[in-house]
Amino acid sequence: MRRASGFSTGALAFGCAALLAHCDRHGGSEGSAPTPVAAKPAPAASPGKIAPRTPPAAESADPTESLSVSELPAEESAAPAPSAGAATPPSKVIIDDAVVIGPAGQMTADEHGVVMIDRNDELHLAKRAALSTNPHPDRARFSGVPGGPNDYFAVARGPLLLRGKAYWVSDGKLVRRAVDSSTPLEILARDARNGTRVAGADTAGAPAHAVYVTKPKTEDGPPRASLWVEGVGSVALSPEGAGASSVAVASTGEDLFAVAIDARSAMTPLHGRRVHFNAGKPELAPDVVMWVGASSQTLSEVFASTTPFGVRAFLPIERDVSHFGLVMLELGTEPHMDPKAVWRGYPNGIDVAPVASSAFCGAAFVAYVRPANPAPDAPEVLELAEISEAGLGPAEVVGTAHGFSNVSLGAASNSAILAYVADYQTFATTVRCKPKK
Repeated sequence: MRRASGFSTGALAFGCAALLAHCDRHGGSEGSAPTPVAAKPAPAASPGKIAPRTPPAAESADPTESLSVSELPAEESAAPAPSAGAATPPSKVIIDDAVVIGPAGQMTADEHGVVMIDRNDELHLAKRAALSTNPHPDRARFSGVPGGPNDYFAVARGPLLLRGKAYWVSDGKLVRRAVDSSTPLEILARDARNGTRVAGADTAGAPAHAVYVTKPKTEDGPPRASLWVEGVGSVALSPEGAGASSVAVASTGEDLFAVAIDARSAMTPLHGRRVHFNAGKPELAPDVVMWVGASSQTLSEVFASTTPFGVRAFLPIERDVSHFGLVMLELGTEPHMDPKAVWRGYPNGIDVAPVASSAFCGAAFVAYVRPANPAPDAPEVLELAEISEAGLGPAEVVGTAHGFSNVSLGAASNSAILAYVADYQTFATTVRCKPKK
């Protein structure tokens, strides 16, 4: 949350929270599905709002019953910025200049471009053109998507893209459709919680699947994590007595590594479990409460990705009552308690804190949004940092805006596609691998 003398919530956070308007903090019952917020037209003063990029500078009935916040002294800070005169490690990538591909909307990037979903559940692709060969940052090359601001939901979560199909939550249902909209909309489950993200990973031997957050089954019950599998249906991932407010999935190379947070007012347990598939049927390993963070908020999300060093989870969260930042948790290949935690501090809290991570160019990277300075009304900065065995490397600025609501990073051949929603528009750029000398 953004801090002033107390906490304040901006218009962007208010719009995002509207997606969960009929859900309480720990899963009060949902009535009729809330309507996602439609995109607003960009203000007249929009030229120049996006600043140009600058150079680098065994399960119990209630597994959370007796948890306490993980010890802060045991957690390590991310690598500090180089001191004056110190050499900055050379970047492995060239970040091109972003272009507008459409109004703010539900979107996810993959190797082909950026997939956006309109209010009628039709999918549109902003296709990436041929990569530039310029050794310096160039203007990114993407087609646009049709429609105007009223044709898209500005702050809805982007879909999971898996093997040519998109999975997302629409009107309280888990749905699926071919990315080219060549198939009709399929309803996979009717118990999905509005305003939540769907997750999955392309793992050899795994059938089509989607991990999602369910609606509370009772008025005072929590939302929970569930796994939908082709030919099987939905299977509960959250153990009895635990809840889930956000989910993420990474691949271990053999299995799925499912991660979930259970947002509560005083603590945030991070759950993990492996999912193995045998003849298309899921086999769930024990659930492990791996880490416990401080308080999180309604809009808090957990993210996960596979890196050359194992699975990493990312969570923007309060570190204590006076500090906020991005914690990277080194999970490896097996869920375990007390993973190493590396913090990248933010100058202030932030209501909507998008994160995305992917592996490309022989390394792994994380993109995240932070306030530019401690002022309550400070602009926000989108940065990209390499993930190393030691932690997080120096950040490179991608752009700035009054507010970001979504970020997506999709690996591609010799590059990645970085897309983001900011200031009522959707942007895309390419992150190119530097030629090896």
